Amino acid sequence: MKALKKIGKVMAVLFLVLMLGLGALDIYLIKMPELRAKVKIDGIEDVACSIEELTIQENVKVIGLGEASHGNAEFQELKLDVLKVLADQYNVDCFAMEMDYGEGVIVNDYINGHSGMSIDEVMSRINFTIYKTEDIRDLIEWMKDYNRSHGDKLSFYGFDLQNPDVDLKLILDFAANNSIPEGVGLADVFDVYLNSGVSFRDTGLREGFEMLDRLGIALKNGREAYQDLYNYERILDCIENVLRTRELAARYDGDNGMVEGGQYRDQMMALKVIELSESLDGSRMMITGHNGHIGYAGNYTRTMGSFIRDELGDSYHAIGTDYFITDCNMPSGSGRRSNHRFVSGDILAYQAKRIGTYYLDFSTVSEGTEVYKYIHDSIYTGTLGEGYSIRNTILQDTVRLYCEPEYLYDAMILIYECTPLNLLTEEN
Repeated sequence: MKALKKIGKVMAVLFLVLMLGLGALDIYLIKMPELRAKVKIDGIEDVACSIEELTIQENVKVIGLGEASHGNAEFQELKLDVLKVLADQYNVDCFAMEMDYGEGVIVNDYINGHSGMSIDEVMSRINFTIYKTEDIRDLIEWMKDYNRSHGDKLSFYGFDLQNPDVDLKLILDFAANNSIPEGVGLADVFDVYLNSGVSFRDTGLREGFEMLDRLGIALKNGREAYQDLYNYERILDCIENVLRTRELAARYDGDNGMVEGGQYRDQMMALKVIELSESLDGSRMMITGHNGHIGYAGNYTRTMGSFIRDELGDSYHAIGTDYFITDCNMPSGSGRRSNHRFVSGDILAYQAKRIGTYYLDFSTVSEGTEVYKYIHDSIYTGTLGEGYSIRNTILQDTVRLYCEPEYLYDAMILIYECTPLNLLTEEN
């Protein structure tokens, strides 16, 4: 018995030592990138510039602006800051966000004076909580004011495909208001989805998708008769988006669902951006979304940015962003939002503590300089998604990337410290 007790004590001590060792290792892995990044990069002032001074090459047709997190106000503010420069100096008149296509239709109607909605009603139609903020409201209002005073109007689009409710309602209203024969009965079929909480993956909706496909074909074949109807082209895109969202849902249901679904989502978002860019008549477009979509590489699947570059080559210009310190507003598994602090360990972002937020175009950095070294060698950068678990605090590979910046983007905007979202409705 005494021997067993001694063995138990020894095991307990070993377990305690192991836990302390793992704890110390975790602290080391968390803190060392932060400590190593707190150094001055010689020559950074020579290549850093303000947002107002950013330049875009003549051959660029699509400018992508990423965000290292969805839960910070500064990355939302940058959308408007960058758009002002691009609209004023670089002939950008098309703006697209990581939101569903139908939501973009509603915003576009509003900024172009074709909607009877108030800004509050417009904001209520946006599904993604991260966009229900003062900053996005300001962006939309600025675009509306811009269009009042300029002959060349700005247009607004969504290129994502996750929340098809708004698309469906627009389609149903269009078919009913214009008495489209192929739309008869469509509202009854989708009522169970829109009003009863039935999943978009429910097999009972198969008839509805078949009817929706026939409606799209009828509208395309009847272009001569229908093309003068308001939002005709956008309704065709809404139908296409709903059908693609149905396919996306099926991909997520597979054995390798998260990878296949994520891959298909980025591929379809890229396809929509490319379709929009091809429709532009000599102008340019700006797109915004998470770094993991805008950039050229991600953790597990190909990114939207990589698909766009395959098609557009160097006509696509990807601008990543990063923070050094962030208090990020994120939802837990229950959906409740709260603020969580992270440090990226990004040495480039640390420079912003001294010189302020800055824009760094990698093509302007001379080989052999210290700045060149850091954009071509692997460094830590921050990456926070829309969701928090304790793993994000303990396991740093869930909130950091270790990669060469020039492998991910063409340029970056670096911020020292970021603050939580300015939510219109307090949810945290």
